[in-house]
Parts: sequence; structure tokens; C-alpha cells
Amino acid sequence: MKKNSLGKLCLLGLISGLLLSIPYIYPHCGLIALVAFLPLLAAERIATENGIRHFWLCYYPSFLLWNVIATWWIWYATPAGAIAAIILNSLQMAIIFRLFRFLRRRYSGFLPYLALAAMWCAWEHLYQGWQVTWPWLNLGNSFAQSIRHIQWYEVTGSIGGSLWILLANVFIFKTLQVFSESRKTRWWALGTFLLIAVPIVLSQIRYAEYGKKIASFSPSAAREVVILQPNIDPYQDKFGGKTQRQQDEILLNLAKDNITDSTFLVVAPETFFNPSRVAGNIVENYPEGNPTLDSIRRFAVTNKTNFIFGAVTQLCYFDNLSDEKPTRSARPMGAYGWYDLFNTAVFTGRDSTLSFYHKSKLVILAETVPYIGKTSVLGFLGLDLGGGFGNFGTQSYRGLFITGDGHRIGSAVCYESVFPNFFRDYIRNEGADLMTIITNDGWWKNTSGHIQHLHYASLRAIETRRDIARSANTGTSAIINQRGDILQPTPWWEECAIRGNVYPNREITPFVRYGDIAGLLCCWLSAAFVLIGILTRKRRIS
Repeated sequence: MKKNSLGKLCLLGLISGLLLSIPYIYPHCGLIALVAFLPLLAAERIATENGIRHFWLCYYPSFLLWNVIATWWIWYATPAGAIAAIILNSLQMAIIFRLFRFLRRRYSGFLPYLALAAMWCAWEHLYQGWQVTWPWLNLGNSFAQSIRHIQWYEVTGSIGGSLWILLANVFIFKTLQVFSESRKTRWWALGTFLLIAVPIVLSQIRYAEYGKKIASFSPSAAREVVILQPNIDPYQDKFGGKTQRQQDEILLNLAKDNITDSTFLVVAPETFFNPSRVAGNIVENYPEGNPTLDSIRRFAVTNKTNFIFGAVTQLCYFDNLSDEKPTRSARPMGAYGWYDLFNTAVFTGRDSTLSFYHKSKLVILAETVPYIGKTSVLGFLGLDLGGGFGNFGTQSYRGLFITGDGHRIGSAVCYESVFPNFFRDYIRNEGADLMTIITNDGWWKNTSGHIQHLHYASLRAIETRRDIARSANTGTSAIINQRGDILQPTPWWEECAIRGNVYPNREITPFVRYGDIAGLLCCWLSAAFVLIGILTRKRRIS
């Protein structure tokens, strides 16, 4: 091989990185993911068969380019977090690919490629449960803006989509490889065609059928929701430019101008209320007396509606006067015990009932210091990494808000809507028949970040077949129906509100009932592949 061969292979790797990123930044481009790995797989085959060394210089930059193009916008919220997320996420992808290369030297034929698909999906499955996690670029998310092709996510979840994408790539690659060797490709070509076409055709049929189902919903089953987008600048106004009283006036005027006598629920964005010296905290033990909470409760009772909004709340542990923290995230109150701060969804009912749900999938460094119980150095340094709030508390279960007429509403807070297994717990464990998402996507400015986040809600709607009322502080707010269609999306950076109908649903999808079976199966297959690979003698690549 020529000396510049590695450079040419690196170019192939970068083409894969570019192809992988396209579905995340351009709508209706999900199908590109089905061929995105082909240049990288071709480069790997050339490098392996010709003994080219340092091939990691080709595949790590490929994954790095994908992460940079798709998620560079994190920089606006946290430059250090953006660098860490991009470098470390790319590194984990590269490790999976390195394991694939290891197995290529142990197995012959198609098995290493099947192992690559299994190991990648196993990683995506396990990654969602780690304290340091960033599953934003799970491969199945490539189809978030191509929902007509993936209605079968109601069975497999989005990691089933990741498996489909990887298998499609390796089957196409194998078909091209057989063709290049002048061997019969009939069966490979047929298998590849069926692998790609059958899920898409079935999905199109399911999409049409579910559209008919939605059209047949009884008008009496509809529940009117009003979704508020107060458009308060998170950088200039949210934490000091505007007083909390001014922000309250904006929100309640929006609600007043848009509700009707039939409004069932009003939804406002994440962290709408933040503690201040004037207003004080919302203390969950003694909630009365906070001006914002009192005014919203009065509004709900007066207008006979239910209201969900985001707030930073405080829970005090007055009965714990020991030196031992009652929770991992607790903070001292001197002689008065301990307290926790939470990023909270607050529900107040038309009958003045009050409930709190604490966000439990926290943004690393911005809302939580990972492994603080095991690695105390970060805590010892006293890092303040969350808009002045540091390490938030969590809760171990998905709490619901129960209305007076028996509806059970789940409220995922921002980042929680990215995790399919976490999101399904609102339905499987708690019985939610309607979902809301409250978020504040203005941190990322007008980039692809807030658009990606919006469309990930479509995946959750398909997986669970629940209508979702999504309120974003600066955009985009919308109603997402049970087949993932985004209805009445609001403009970016505009103070506005939308009113529409949602339909509570108590049916359970296979994904909600059984979970991420595809990911779990891939975990077991990956362990078997790697174990057999370790026990197998290295083969010579011809």
C-alpha cells in the first residue's frame, strides 16, 4: 500500500461521520443512517486486510465529527460540558468499534459484523442507566424527524431502531462485498431488501391505521389543554433581568387570554419559578406564602382548571439534626437540619390540590455532580455548577399528578424526555394516561439542539402511544399526538400560547409492557461474542 493510504482511509471515515450527522440536522433524512457506516466499514476492511496500522486515526475522528456537527450547540450552555460530552461520547463509540476490530481477528465471515451491531446496541442500553450519560446520539434517534418509517418503535423502542440501522449497514456492506468478489448476490440482496423494506412498509401501514384511530376518537374524550410559552430570556431576564413578579404577570396574562371554560390543563415551562430574595423559596413542607405559587393556585381554582409549571423547590428535613446527610444531595441548614433543592414539576388542581414531581434524570455538571458519593473530590471543591444551585436532589419513582376526574398525568422535565426506558415508567409503573414535557431550551439558542429535543418527544409518543403537551420557555412548544405528529408548533423566541385537544389513553404498548428487549438481548449477545473472542485463537487475515 502507498504511504498515503491511511489518509485516504481517514477520508472515508470522515464521510461516515458526515453521513451519520445529517439526520440530526436536516428533516426527513433518517434513511441516510441506513448507509452511513458503509464508508467506515470499507476503510476498516482495507486497513485490516493490508495490515495498515494506527487505524484508530480514521475511526475516532469519524465519530468525533458526528458528535461535533450534531451537538456543537451544547457550547452555548456550557463550553466545558460541550468539550467533555463530545470527546467522551466519541471515545466510547470508538471503543465499541475497537472491540469490533478485535473480533474481526478472531471470527471469520459475517459474525464480527453482527457482533458490532450487538455491542453498539448493548452500549446504548446500558449507557442510559449510568450517572454520566449522554444518549442524545443513540442511532435510533436518527429517525426522530422521519416518523412515518418507525411506527414499530411501539414494539421495540428506539434502540430497536439502532439495531435496524446497524444491521441494514452491515447487510448492505456484505452484499456489496459479495458482488465485488463476483459471487452470487441473490440471497444477500433479497435479505437486505426485506430487512429495509418490510419495517418501512409495515410502519407506513401502521401510520395510516393510527391516523384513522385518532380521527375516530370521541369528542367527549377530548381534553382541552393550553400550553404557555412566556419567552423569558434565560441569559438576560430569567435570573435577574426581570423580577419574578414580572415573569408571573407574563405567564398569567398568557393563560388568562387563552383559556376557555373547557380548559382541562394549563402547562408552563421548566424552572419558571426560581428562588429569589424577594419571593423566597417554594418550601414543599410549608408551601403557603410563596407569591408565585399562591397566584397560580388562585388562578387554577378561579378558572376551574389544572395547572403544571416548573420551579426550583426546597424540601427541609427538620427532624434530622445529625451530622449524617439524609440524602446524597442534602445541604446543611445549621442547627435546623438539612434541605434539598429540586428541579420540580408543580401541579395545582382546580380543587387547590398540590403535588410535586422532582426531575430525576439530571444534566451532568449543570444539575448534578456525578459519583459524589464515591468520588468526594468534586464535592470537596464545592463546585457550583447549576445556575447557582449546584447538586439537585432526585426521586426514585415516576410520580404522577392525579386530577379530580381521575386522569393520571406524567410530567417529564426537559432531559428526561430523551430516555425511552425512563419515560415508559410513567406509564408502566404509575399508569399515566397523558404526558407533558416541560423544558427551557433557550440555553442552546436557535440551533439544531432545540429542534432535536422537540422531535425526540415524537419518539416517546410513538413508543408509549400517549399524547404529549410540550411547553418550552422560548420554543418550540407543541402538542404531539399518539403517532408522533407535531401539532401547532410555536415559533422560536416568541411569546405565545397554543390551545388544542389531547386524548388520554390507557392502552399499553409492547414497549411499555416489556421494555427494551432489543437492548437487553444485545447485552447477552455481546457478552457471548466477546467471551468467545477472548477464548479463540487469533486468525490470520488474508
